[in-house]
Amino acid sequence: MDDSNSMLAFVLNHLPDYWDPVPSYTCSNMVFSLSPSRNADEYYFVESMFYGAHVSRISRVQNPFTYGRFMLRREMIQSTYEDTVFHGVHKDDLKIALKFNCDYRRYARKRDGGIYENSQHPMFYKTFSDLLNNTTHAITDINVLVVKILTDAPKTQCDYYVQYIVKF
Repeated sequence: MDDSNSMLAFVLNHLPDYWDPVPSYTCSNMVFSLSPSRNADEYYFVESMFYGAHVSRISRVQNPFTYGRFMLRREMIQSTYEDTVFHGVHKDDLKIALKFNCDYRRYARKRDGGIYENSQHPMFYKTFSDLLNNTTHAITDINVLVVKILTDAPKTQCDYYVQYIVKF
């Protein structure tokens, strides 16, 4: 077994307990819809981050590749800090955001509304309200990505990974 396979095997053996089992990842990420009946604790935990906004769907993103990079980066910088932040993405750019870990340079709608980028990294907001206050898009046109992050000032894409997609 070469190093890349053993690295992936290691990551797959150390995934979060709440992830659904996947026999094989045939693409970089799998998306699982959450429901109040099947995933009540997780669903209501995520929904509570949105202050009573009408959430139409919450989905969990399972990407062992970005998660593995995040875990390696956390170990490398020996960080104990983790936070949850929000990244808004136009619904037309959702697949690109998931495939390329919020690389705003690839978004088709990146010039619309200013919610995507600062000079080097995607825009992450501490609260859902902060994100809403900085977008010109209708809430029904954006998806909010709930992102786990290692630092207030990310240096690489390894400093964060997408945990959930919230649609309104």
